[in-house]
Amino acid sequence: MWNQLKDYFSFTRKDIRGIYVLLTILMLILLFRIFAPNFIKSPEPDFTEFDRMVLALEKAKRKALEKERAEEQSRQLEFNRPDREIAEVKLNPFPFDPNDMSGDSWIKLGLNTRQVRNIQNFLASGGRFRKKEDFKRIYTISDEEYEILQPFITIAEEEAKATSDPGREMHGETDKVPSVVRRAEFQLVNINIADSLELLRVRGIGPVYARRIIRYREMLGGFHSADQLLEVYGLDSTKFEEISGSFLFDHASLNFIDVNSAEIKDLTSHPYIDYYLAKSIVDARIKKGGFVSDADLYGIPMMHDALYVKIIPYFQFNQPGNE
Repeated sequence: MWNQLKDYFSFTRKDIRGIYVLLTILMLILLFRIFAPNFIKSPEPDFTEFDRMVLALEKAKRKALEKERAEEQSRQLEFNRPDREIAEVKLNPFPFDPNDMSGDSWIKLGLNTRQVRNIQNFLASGGRFRKKEDFKRIYTISDEEYEILQPFITIAEEEAKATSDPGREMHGETDKVPSVVRRAEFQLVNINIADSLELLRVRGIGPVYARRIIRYREMLGGFHSADQLLEVYGLDSTKFEEISGSFLFDHASLNFIDVNSAEIKDLTSHPYIDYYLAKSIVDARIKKGGFVSDADLYGIPMMHDALYVKIIPYFQFNQPGNE
């Protein structure tokens, strides 16, 4: 029995030689697999064409987005910026002197109640229309409306003479000029640079409102539109109608945020931007490699249309190396 098992599991010299050869081959294969990558470099894949296609796709997408935005804006008719066609339908122009018009006459002209209130507030504050171009200073009057009404505006000749001929008073002719003409010329207050004393000169603004307006202006980095006054604490629509026509909103006076270098903490310092929006902006900037224009920010997560309109004026797009 033992001899049979021994004969079954024993190897001949030829078998042993074959085993050695097989082990040697396996060892060589294993060594080749381990060390071959150090001597044989596989060619790296060329992604140049793929990158070019991705850039072309992003460019086409950006152009399509800008075109879509332009079309959307052209369809939107804001109440204080109607296009010419709407303005022509709305207005019923006739010759008028803006310094001597009743509320009903303004309505017959085709202006809405908000525009009429702003004009009346302007006049009640001591304002006076000295020339036709002054009518454009009423911020609720659009460029299209002014272009339509401009040929019909007539400024009283005696007021023009009183403005251009200071010698009339010396000749005893001042009694022919309305007393209101001799008041100091009304000037809009630049709300972004005015101090508290200048704000107090605006009819309807006391110390409390002056402090609140300045405090909120510092938080915002300046006001870019009259509607932002409604965000001032305690300032209701009635007070807004009373004071809004007295201000000039100068975009050049805004404190801008460089959106290509601002970090999350810098962005969240603005009252319109919370952490999640700031993170979305930074993530989008990293993905794009930087923003070129405000179109790059349109449609990013958390940036809805109303917020986009409010916040874009505070952004500037400096490119690295161009600062």
